[in-house]
Amino acid sequence: MMENGTLKGLRVIDFGQYIAGPMAAMILADYGADVIHVDPPGGPRWNAYEANAVLMRGKRNITLDLKDPDDLAIAYRLIETADVVIENFRPGVMSRFGLGKENFYASNPALIYCSIPGFSERDARAALRGWEGIIAAEAGLYTGMRAQTRFNALTLASVFAAAQAVHSIIAALIVREKCGKGQSVEVPLYDACFEVQGINGTAPRAPLPSAPGDGKRVVRDYELVQYLAKYPTKDGRYIQITPPPRGVKNLVDAFIPEEWATHKELTPEEDQELRKLVASKTALEWEKTAQEDYQAGVVVAQTAEEWIRDASAIDSRSVIPVKDPLLGATMQPGVPSLMLGSGDCAGNSPRHLPDADREEILKDLADLTAPQLKLGTDGIAPPLAGIRVLDFCQVLAGPICGRILAEYGAEVIKINNPRTFENPIAMVGHEAVNNGKLTTFLDMKSEEGKAILDKLIRESDVFHCNFSQGVYERLGITEEQLREKNPGIILSQLNVHSLGGWREWERGHEDLGEAVAGITCRYGGGIKPETVPLLVCDNLTGQYAAIGVLLAVYHRMRTGEGQRVQACLSRTATLAQVPYMIGYEGKVWDEPAGPNATGWNMFDRIYSTSDKLVFLANADADKLQRSGLFDGIDFSAENAEKEIENVFLSKSSEEWIKALCPLDCDVRILRNFGTECMEEPYAKAMGLSRWAFHPGIGKLRTTSCTPRLSLTPPVAGNAVCKAGGDTQRFLESLNQI
Repeated sequence: MMENGTLKGLRVIDFGQYIAGPMAAMILADYGADVIHVDPPGGPRWNAYEANAVLMRGKRNITLDLKDPDDLAIAYRLIETADVVIENFRPGVMSRFGLGKENFYASNPALIYCSIPGFSERDARAALRGWEGIIAAEAGLYTGMRAQTRFNALTLASVFAAAQAVHSIIAALIVREKCGKGQSVEVPLYDACFEVQGINGTAPRAPLPSAPGDGKRVVRDYELVQYLAKYPTKDGRYIQITPPPRGVKNLVDAFIPEEWATHKELTPEEDQELRKLVASKTALEWEKTAQEDYQAGVVVAQTAEEWIRDASAIDSRSVIPVKDPLLGATMQPGVPSLMLGSGDCAGNSPRHLPDADREEILKDLADLTAPQLKLGTDGIAPPLAGIRVLDFCQVLAGPICGRILAEYGAEVIKINNPRTFENPIAMVGHEAVNNGKLTTFLDMKSEEGKAILDKLIRESDVFHCNFSQGVYERLGITEEQLREKNPGIILSQLNVHSLGGWREWERGHEDLGEAVAGITCRYGGGIKPETVPLLVCDNLTGQYAAIGVLLAVYHRMRTGEGQRVQACLSRTATLAQVPYMIGYEGKVWDEPAGPNATGWNMFDRIYSTSDKLVFLANADADKLQRSGLFDGIDFSAENAEKEIENVFLSKSSEEWIKALCPLDCDVRILRNFGTECMEEPYAKAMGLSRWAFHPGIGKLRTTSCTPRLSLTPPVAGNAVCKAGGDTQRFLESLNQI
């Protein structure tokens, strides 16, 4: 770890409250920015002291009453001298104080002003308060992708919005570095949920490439190997398995008798035999045996409490020690993406208490002026215009990053193995995650392919890949070998686990990142994991990888140096669990968990009405008690929540919305993402949902880019054709034919 970070010298003013705004500012602080957090009188609006130990780290703090003219003047001056401002109020709130983006175009034209509201100012729901449960209900997050409706304690709308805000800000900084102009950025929580859902919005799904021979046997092998995760191990724990095809075959050949593949279901005798087999090793022994001997993706399913103390998490800085002024010694999530050259400073400075830095901030403010930047000769252009990215990534996380880079203006060349049958799963989501790219086949084992690859490396800016460790040596593409050919190249890597820990080169997919870091155990409600019906790690790791690449591009613009960056699934899973992922002496891990969880408390949860499910948020117990809607119920009684559930069943969802909204409660019906969110006029008008013809595939509906930059907005690229469909044109452009 280096002490400075890529964003050293940048000044960020953080007006954010709750999660999304503070988290975005925290990430900027972790990468070196000087962040000043502004609190209202009385401290943070969300007094979750555990979470704030994470969200407020690395920042200086000042308390300002924006209704007081003197404090308002200080706030104005802070923005006037800032590089970046972050706020996550409802649209119009900052403008009513005279602190909106429009107030600073003249005095600070280099300002990047980022708004993270619940709903966009262009959304008819803009006046709704963006409580996490309300956003999740509107965006279909509680219905998932398996037609089951269930509460999930992860604050996904806020976490994804924070990630998108960060890479949008860095993209805007790159533009500013070129032309001296700032711009405004809007990342609504609701819109960010379209990235949470990802390929769930694709309709119809394109078929995967078929394998030669008995494809049914391949499918059956996957089914059989999952039985190993069904039973407890020798130490009473469970393992999670998501191996690539070679690992599947290796495990089946080693542990599953040939005749079992012919059975639709295991016989009682086979079931008992398998149970004994799983119980013959501890969970950790299974992980190490599978990974080391069979090249198969397996991990121990752990709780978040176990992960925060896990040696591989600590050694890799997926979790970091921070001495908090209120909680003492803590372990907290690390940065989203490792920057192996420019580093980070996460954990160097714990949170400061409200108004702790007032005197210092005011003293600094007296001598500051607005950032003065010269207009670059390139003029206004997309952030990544002129940047070429070689995207070798398979499945979802890596290609999502490549798609985001394309939306920011990069030329992204998607390179796949022409023998698609070797790993059909590599094509999952191709029609959504590879939009905006040139899709080609390249046999990197052939002499011709090696020559083309050599040429591409010398002429490209980013080498983006998710290979296993051995591939780098076999293909001659280690960091040192890449840099010999192209000293300024950026090597972007994605893996299951982070560099630095003993798991750093283990194999696997989405489920393993969730399982090892505690997400699946929380969802299951104990030590037996249950997979969350959303691809949290894949979709969020794509966002975090984009942050790493954009930071590396920004760093290279300022220093001329390339570097290696890495994002990974288990590191992502750690950050995805804000606000729960913090360990300290005496910590009680009591967040909502398991299949029976309905919300955070009885006034902030899902209820069944006579016709539909609704989410109730921000309910005031006193107002509800006086309303007459819940006569005879003592809210302090042990059975109060059950009685409230029964009352909710007495009215329809629309009746409850009509009755509760005048009481300052927020109530929304749980919607279905595919049939409602993707088909709503707002999503189509904003480009969150688009229909397009994909050559060689057909007309499809996919989700599209979400952040909005006023000067250089991301642009959804061309609808990708079938995998490898641009190969001929691409080779001709290289004069290879």
